Formats: sequence, C-alpha cells, structure tokens
Amino acid sequence: MAKIITVTAHTAIDLFIEVDGLAVSDNILAKSSIDFACGKGINVAKAIESLNWPTTCLGFVGDQSLAVFNAINTGLLQVELTAVPGKTRTNITLFDSAAQKETHIRTAGFSVTDADCRRLIEQLDACAGAGGIVILSGSLPPGAPENLYQTLIELCHKKAAIPFLDASGPCLKAGIKAGPYLIKPNQQELEDLVGRPLPTEQCLIDAARGLIAQGVRWVFVSRGDQGAVAVSEQLALSAIAHPLPGKIISKIGCGDAMVAGLALAGLEGLDLEESLKSGVSCGTANLFSREPGKFDYERLAEIVERVTIRRL
Repeated sequence: MAKIITVTAHTAIDLFIEVDGLAVSDNILAKSSIDFACGKGINVAKAIESLNWPTTCLGFVGDQSLAVFNAINTGLLQVELTAVPGKTRTNITLFDSAAQKETHIRTAGFSVTDADCRRLIEQLDACAGAGGIVILSGSLPPGAPENLYQTLIELCHKKAAIPFLDASGPCLKAGIKAGPYLIKPNQQELEDLVGRPLPTEQCLIDAARGLIAQGVRWVFVSRGDQGAVAVSEQLALSAIAHPLPGKIISKIGCGDAMVAGLALAGLEGLDLEESLKSGVSCGTANLFSREPGKFDYERLAEIVERVTIRRL
C-alpha cells in the first residue's frame, strides 16, 4: 500500500469559543468551547483518515503539548511528531452567534533549531518511499530556514516520492524551486506569490502556467465560495459544488480537506479533472464539520454528484 505522509512544521491547537454577543464587559460566559489538535498538515491527515486511508504525521510539536497530539492517534492516523521545547501555538476563533461574526486570535508557540530541522529531515528520509505522497503544509515556525520545504522536496525526489506543497509566502516561493508535483495556494496566496492581482480566471491560468514553467506539474487554486481552478500545462478547469447539501458549520480546514482529496486521487492515478472533483468534494464536505479535516464520509457521495466541472 502506497504511503501518505503529512509534514506539519508549525502545528497548532485550534480553540473555538462561542459567545452570545460581545460587549464591553469584565466577564463574558461562553456558550460553548472546544479545542482540536490542528495545523494544516494535521488537518490534511484527519481528512485522509475520514476517507478511510492511513497516513503518518511528521513535523514539530511543543513538548508541553505533545499529549494533545498523541491523543489523535488511531489505527489509520499515526502521529510521529518531533518534540521541541515549549508549547504549540493556539489559534483562537471567537464566534459571536448574535452577530454571526468570527474573530481570530493567534498566539506564539515554540521555536526550532537547526538540529531540530535536521531531525525532521532524517525522519522523512527514513519514512518516505517510492510512489508515496508527501504533503508539506502550512507555515514554518520561528527558527526554521525559509528553504526547509525546498530541502524536503529535494529529498522526496531522491526517494522517488511525490511531493505536494500547500504553503504561502517565502517558504512557498523557495519550495517551488525544487519542483513539487503539485501546489495548492488559495487565490490570495497565488496573488502574493506572483506580485499582482489576478481578477479573472484567465489571469489565474496565466499565473499558474508561469509556475508550471518552473517545474510544478499541477496547480490547484482554491477560491472559497467560487470553488477551485486546476491548471496543467495543457488543460485548465474550474469546479464548484452547488447547491450545498446543508448549512455551513465552519470554513476552517476546507483547503486542507481539498488537499486530502487530491492526495487520494494521486494515489489512484486520476487525471486532472477527476482529481479536481475529488479535491472540491472533500473541501466541501469539510464545511459541515466543526473539527477541521474531520468530515462524514457517507455524505461525500452526495456532494460528488453536485460538483460541476467547466473547461476554461
């Protein structure tokens, strides 16, 4: 069985707090609160688990937060994170149910050293194998070099593994230099990467083709309510699931669930169109779950039937 490995260099604990109205007050009682072990690669792994496929989670975790991540170990999802001193950062979502608004608060977490990065590289070297997929997701923690993903992608090529990259900013730019098989920026991340607005689908296609010329095989651009665009050297497609089969619960982690769908499609050898349908279906399924990456597999078949593909 081909292996899927996710790498989450900057793990997080997502804390969701719901309140019934915010006002100037010394004391606000939460209606509910719940927290999850997260980080983009962890979310991808949970989505792969939702698809009933095994995955291994590599990356960094603060040693004071290790128990939170070990608790998500299952028969399909194996956590093998590298512990570093300190706490994993907390991402707080404060949801005002009266106003239907969300406020996001980010806290600082651990830093890593060159020695920590070497340990992660050695661990991936030991785990990655020919034909497997390695998904590099999210930001880098303080102390990590900007080219860490580039180094890991180069390692994947040496191991004949298939590297996916879902990142932003300098680490995305550096990672592209190593020629990942697939990248999955959202539209804003792609605009930041190319340094200009991309107001039309043709602009997105042109920007994606510029990256393909640099060695990326496929570019998938997530666009929120507008679905997603997929671009290869020869083909460009858009996809959206409509109408939605229920009320949206949370949009957090939808891009990560999309990457999970793309990974399973990659293992199955699906073409660009079927890969896009798989990715959009999984990303849409995540809308109906509070926990990022966790979704109802039984609902997926209904969503797949609602995905419309259009050639661009």
